[in-house]
Amino acid sequence: MPALIITVALAWLAWLLTLPPRPSTWVIVGSGLPLLTLASWVQHLWSGQQWRTFVRNTADWHALGVVLLIALGVQFEDAHGVTTDGVIYFSQLRSVLFDRDLDVAAEFVFLGQPPRPYHVVPIGPTVVWLPLYGAVALVDALGRSVGSWSAPAEPVGIGLTLPYVRAALVSSFALGAAGLLLVHRYLRSEFGRGIALTTSLLVFGATPLVWYMVYEPSMTHAASFGFVAIFVAMAMRWTTPAITARQSIMLGALLGLAFIARPQEAVFALFPAVLLMTSGGTGRARVAATAKLAAWALVGAAPFLAAQAIHSSILFAREQLALVGDNGYLDFWHSRWSDTLWSSWHGFLSWTPVAYIAVLGTVALVRRQWRWAAATLLIVFVMAWVNGSTADWAAGWSFGGRRFTSCLVLLAPGLAVVVAFLVRRPMFPIALVAALAVVWNLLITRQYADGTLRVDQTTGFGTMVRQQAALVTRAPFVYPFAFPANAWFAWRTGLPIDSYDLLSPETPRAGIELPFDANAGKFLIDGWGARAADQWGELRWIDRARAELVLPLAASDVARTLEITARTRLLAPPASANLTIAIDGQPLGTLVPNADHPSSGTFIIAPSSLSNGFHRVVITKDGDVAVAIYSLAVR
Repeated sequence: MPALIITVALAWLAWLLTLPPRPSTWVIVGSGLPLLTLASWVQHLWSGQQWRTFVRNTADWHALGVVLLIALGVQFEDAHGVTTDGVIYFSQLRSVLFDRDLDVAAEFVFLGQPPRPYHVVPIGPTVVWLPLYGAVALVDALGRSVGSWSAPAEPVGIGLTLPYVRAALVSSFALGAAGLLLVHRYLRSEFGRGIALTTSLLVFGATPLVWYMVYEPSMTHAASFGFVAIFVAMAMRWTTPAITARQSIMLGALLGLAFIARPQEAVFALFPAVLLMTSGGTGRARVAATAKLAAWALVGAAPFLAAQAIHSSILFAREQLALVGDNGYLDFWHSRWSDTLWSSWHGFLSWTPVAYIAVLGTVALVRRQWRWAAATLLIVFVMAWVNGSTADWAAGWSFGGRRFTSCLVLLAPGLAVVVAFLVRRPMFPIALVAALAVVWNLLITRQYADGTLRVDQTTGFGTMVRQQAALVTRAPFVYPFAFPANAWFAWRTGLPIDSYDLLSPETPRAGIELPFDANAGKFLIDGWGARAADQWGELRWIDRARAELVLPLAASDVARTLEITARTRLLAPPASANLTIAIDGQPLGTLVPNADHPSSGTFIIAPSSLSNGFHRVVITKDGDVAVAIYSLAVR
């Protein structure tokens, strides 16, 4: 029977790889459901139960299987192909197998990718892709040799066509799915079927995992999630003071696989270490067992460490990238760890509220499984520190906190604790729904009172909802999933709490050039009108008597200058306005701008008046004439 399932599955997979571009999701689902049904039928034979009873007892597994099948269908229809760093991983795999090198210039040209400043990445998910990619290469070579199809016009195209791409994407999806099934199995044993299914679906669908399994599986994160899930499952089974050398070597090999996919996954070595250091026995015995595990695990990881070392030495020998040191990629002494968790720039907890809830649930998990909870919280913090130490701590064009995706393996039980709490106390979710209904009605009353909800004609519900959202998010808006980082930022800087969302990534600098274009908006605090533009450039109107902005400036022991360019609105007869400029409450001087063209004023900032941080610039005008600001610079 297993041989039958494997044969059918391989035939189905081979057919999938040959489908035309972007087939319908329901083609994949419709063709895969018989395979899931066959697997269910075989499993029921092994269980000795009637099929109906078996399906009822394993309804959660069946539901999760159907969800993953639909997700695979969406991948085939809507995935972005190989993207961002995935292009490098994929090109390097093709280059190694067909050209015996790591020079990916020709592959980039064929794939229509622009040149990049460097191609330094870890080995990545290529080890996951290799089996299916190699099988496609073998079938492709046989088909070309017997004349069933012709080779691409460009030789470099061999290894880069759609079946090869799909082989990579499906492989990443499969490993991510395997990791999710392992997580579900553990949750099922601890919390029961319903809570496990709810939690597993949240881990998959309400976090970055769904993006990196379905839409960008050529990135490392689906594969690393799967590797970490397997590592954690084995560590939970084997990590005792009696762990054998063989088990330690296997754990090291599993972590080595995760490491070459994403080097940050080395942090998960803390998981079995914490389990051992908190086990029974004397302190000396625990230290000895941990040292033994580390030594043998290093043996298991050694081949993967060596492969990564060779790979990196080749890339660094020809690429211009400083890993550490001055202007290096890594600086472990300085970390923006809190921003990697809470910043609006791809912060893990702020972008993924489910992860925030899971962290809180992990704190509650201390009462039930304190060793797991302690290891999880430690690993999340260390992962945040490591990621915050990188030059691109926000992870570029990331979907959310993608570099924390593997942490979901450990956070899942904490999320299940919250789900179980809500299930046991149904009044909490009922009260939440009731509160939302009351808040909705109160916001409607505010719209009615303000006259924004028209009572003399029909109103589109889209307009109504947008106006509701505008009321809810009026400044200062407190985003709960950025707490406590946003509150700490507000207390430290004296700025409104929602300024954290835009200004937290800013670092103090010696000088700043600030044209009043769209990018200037985050520095503007109060008193500013609409954006506009004229023949002299983009501008922002001051529509009140006082306008305020903040500038991130570094401390300096020399005087600096502040230059502002402005004009008044051209009226008949002409009207003028006096602008008084101050920084942190210290008056700098007065500017009387022209009306028919912009004029500039330069003011001296004493060196002792600026500390390291954000500084408030206040522009006060007299009279009713509007004033346009074009730019502001500190040099």
